[in-house]
Amino acid sequence: MGSYGAAWTHRGYSGSGNVQGLLGSCTGRPALVCGNAQTVFHDVAVATAQLDDPAVIAVNDVGIYLRAVDHWVSLHGANMAVWQAGRRQHWERDDVGFAHSIAPFSGVAYHWDGLNPLMALSGYFAMQLAYLLGYAPIVLCGCPGDPTPRFFEVQDRLNVPASFGYGGGTGPTDQNIQQQLVHECQRVPDLKDCVRSMSGWTRDYFGGI
Repeated sequence: MGSYGAAWTHRGYSGSGNVQGLLGSCTGRPALVCGNAQTVFHDVAVATAQLDDPAVIAVNDVGIYLRAVDHWVSLHGANMAVWQAGRRQHWERDDVGFAHSIAPFSGVAYHWDGLNPLMALSGYFAMQLAYLLGYAPIVLCGCPGDPTPRFFEVQDRLNVPASFGYGGGTGPTDQNIQQQLVHECQRVPDLKDCVRSMSGWTRDYFGGI
């Protein structure tokens, strides 16, 4: 799947793909970036009550279960068509929103080819896209940046075998990604200024709403 679309630079980032018309298109509206941690549904409910008409940016498979989705984002775009089918079955309606990934997979409407730099987790990739679209504040829900279990797990990820992926095992995966996020916010201070978080290490780092 090759890249196509005009090259662009915007707010400290560069890339290509069919997304140039989206850049800055959502200025003035808040957004919730909804990750996969166990806290996500509680975080969304609390943040929605405090913000005026926030856009909902679903990350990975949680988009199946959120009632309203404005954007659906994943680094794992090859899974998007399956997740969309799950959403259609769960809600019995066809409202998958606009799907974004890093290549033009099936079910992906917008592909951010060559986004530079690219964060290592889909939730932080979604945060980057929210920033590039112009949303503010960007509130992380269920994106704690620590080993909090995902919404379908009962163990924290430090106790999950590394072969399961997603940062399992007792290695420094989360710490390395935390360092990447801190470095990126130092490189683009406006990004950190836009972001808040509802829970976990990211709340400590960004502050709450």
